[in-house]
Amino acid sequence: MDAFFQDVRFTLRTLARDRSFTFTALLTLGVGIGASTAIFSIVDGVLLRPLPYGDADRIVTLWQHDRGAGIERDDVSSANYMDWRDRAERTFERLAALEPSGLDWLGPDGPEEIDAYLVTSAFFEVMGATPVLGRTLRPEDFREDGGLKAVVLGHRIWRDRFGADSTLVGSTLTLNDQPVEVAGVLPPAFEYPPGNQVYAPRVFSESARQSRAANYFRVVGRLREGAGVEAAQSEMDAIATRLAAEHPDTNAEIGVTVVPLERQVLGSVRPAMLVLLVAVILVLLIACVNVANLLLARGARRRRELATRAVVGAGRRRLVTQLGVENLVLAALGGGLGVAVAVWAVSSLKSLAPAGLPRIETVSVDLRVLGFAIGVTALTSLLFGFAPLLQAARLDLRGQLGEGGRSTAGGGSSSRLRDALVVAQVSLALVLLAGAGLMAKSFVRLLAEDPGYETDDVVAFTTQAWRFYPTAPDRIQFVRQATTALEAAPGVRAVGMTSGLPLSEGIYAERATYTVIGEAAPRPGQEPSARGAAVTSGYFGVLGIPLIAGRLFEDTDDADAPRVVLVSEALARRHWPAGDAVGKRMAVSFASPPAEAEVIGVVGNIRHQGLDDAPSPALYVPHAQHPTGAITFTLRTASDPGAALTALKDRVWALNPAISLTDTGTLEGLLDDTLRPRRFYLVLLGLFAAAALSLAVVGIYGLISYAARSRTSEVGIRMALGARAETILALFLSRGGRLVALGLAGGLAASLVLSRYLESLLYEVRPNDPLTLISITALLGIAGLAGTWIPARRAARIDPARTLRMD
Repeated sequence: MDAFFQDVRFTLRTLARDRSFTFTALLTLGVGIGASTAIFSIVDGVLLRPLPYGDADRIVTLWQHDRGAGIERDDVSSANYMDWRDRAERTFERLAALEPSGLDWLGPDGPEEIDAYLVTSAFFEVMGATPVLGRTLRPEDFREDGGLKAVVLGHRIWRDRFGADSTLVGSTLTLNDQPVEVAGVLPPAFEYPPGNQVYAPRVFSESARQSRAANYFRVVGRLREGAGVEAAQSEMDAIATRLAAEHPDTNAEIGVTVVPLERQVLGSVRPAMLVLLVAVILVLLIACVNVANLLLARGARRRRELATRAVVGAGRRRLVTQLGVENLVLAALGGGLGVAVAVWAVSSLKSLAPAGLPRIETVSVDLRVLGFAIGVTALTSLLFGFAPLLQAARLDLRGQLGEGGRSTAGGGSSSRLRDALVVAQVSLALVLLAGAGLMAKSFVRLLAEDPGYETDDVVAFTTQAWRFYPTAPDRIQFVRQATTALEAAPGVRAVGMTSGLPLSEGIYAERATYTVIGEAAPRPGQEPSARGAAVTSGYFGVLGIPLIAGRLFEDTDDADAPRVVLVSEALARRHWPAGDAVGKRMAVSFASPPAEAEVIGVVGNIRHQGLDDAPSPALYVPHAQHPTGAITFTLRTASDPGAALTALKDRVWALNPAISLTDTGTLEGLLDDTLRPRRFYLVLLGLFAAAALSLAVVGIYGLISYAARSRTSEVGIRMALGARAETILALFLSRGGRLVALGLAGGLAASLVLSRYLESLLYEVRPNDPLTLISITALLGIAGLAGTWIPARRAARIDPARTLRMD
């Protein structure tokens, strides 16, 4: 131990003297270890840790599989859920249903709607939920009349809206104009579905047993001990077959899809998370290679020192031990810096992460992550320290002292090892740059897509008016009065209303079924479907959705007028490819029984869920003929729409002070939200690629600089004997160029193999896109040659007289 601490003190003194080397090595290690630790903390928190539910591996989600519509995972009707619950006994302990809803709450900024899920009595047992305060819902909380008696709060809403007040549990909140007990608060990590914050009881009436057409429930189930997903799927397939025979009008094409909860929650983010983890590991490897090269160059300068120490009594084992301690100290210092970088990076990444990233709230640099950082530090010590230790073990004492400590022109096995490390750096950098280039091209392609609507200066806010306006005439009147009030607001150019705004997920299903008059009637339950929305006449003008043929809705298309419908280009092409859709008739069912309507116009296609969502068939009906209570007001303003939102909501509250209004936001902001996941992954991969490029160029620069310094005497002699500067320049450029070319060849081969794992993250770009790979290869080649050019040009300007005189 005395020898160990002596070596530590010696190392610290040595590092303090060689400040340039120490700064470069620690910065390289700190960035590499910090980035890898930060990304691991996110991957660990999101993917690797068990889901925060009791025996989560036994929890599954169940979905309707609509074979007729080609929908693999659709929400479930109440009747189908009740039949599944009653019949699934062999592989399931119990099933539970969740219904998306909203609760009106009078907050400090006025009435607002809190997103909530109504859950059946078995939900918390299925999910294995244990509250941190209070209790979950009891059987007596489920009232037969459907009224609210108690709710359970998620941890985030309890913290953010109620100040983490522990006395709130057991007290009452006024929700939907009635006192409701706060039964308990759930743990921070418990959010299912992701983002939900309030759970209220849901009781099914007998009429729900007959409702098979309206499907807006999510279903979760807990498997019995020893039962697997395959067995559960087999049982549910048999149940679906029996229901299809019993209810051919509605269930002929309805199956069941059983999905493990982990796959349902994490399936969409897993590929991107793993790509980021691989990318940051590559950056760490490049950092290790860079530090190893620095240590090899430093070791070459210390050969005479080491040889002298060996001659005066230090054995090879003692020298190797000392160098090992130096590597360990360097890694420990780099690891400490890396942990500091990781703490900062995790905080920054959490603020930049897309809202839909599950469990991101709970990510932190905890003991588990610190353990990873320590392991990475130890591993990097071995990775970058192996080559210098091998160099020291093979030290030629006679040669070093006999030559007076003069380097052998940088040649030998040490030179070949440094060359190999540079080639590895270039190869790894090319893999990262290729991935970033493919994602960047994909993102550019995505931004070039036309969503079918205009997002500039458009703002929206939503209300669920069912409770305040229970009858159809009341809802129609409310929308007309609110539209008139909003149109009179300063700076408002146009006002519209829709039941389903693009980019905004509604509480209720936004699909309509229909049949085309004159075509062969489909079997009951197999009617074609399309996205549906009830809108007012001004909606298309606000969003700038173009009219292709016919006319738009007018104020006269009210409840007393003949039924009319607008169809999108995609739906028109499906049934009237000749372009004669206007004047045709359809029987449309949207939030109402089927009713025959005339197609009065064709409007442009829109991308409902984002720029990567292919335009799908859609139809629109006048709100005055289909008065839904799901209402989103859309407004085009002359100035900043977000700043005008509060004043606009005040005009609606003037009509009804109790109605809750939820900020939907600007359409531009909603579109940006859909792009945030891709932008997040692109920015991270781009940063890793930039770091890899910088480290690779620095590695090449350092290698050629070292070679030039070690061969100064040789170059001076060559130039004294008549060698031209161009010859010296070519000598070093050829070495650097050869290494860059070898690295590019290896990296290109690796990119062709590895880039296919990016396929799920790309949009309209092939993983082996030749233009991208060629461009990235050329970029790295130019950067590598630039790193070679600077020290090579310096070597070509050596003054031979001065060099030989100094020698």
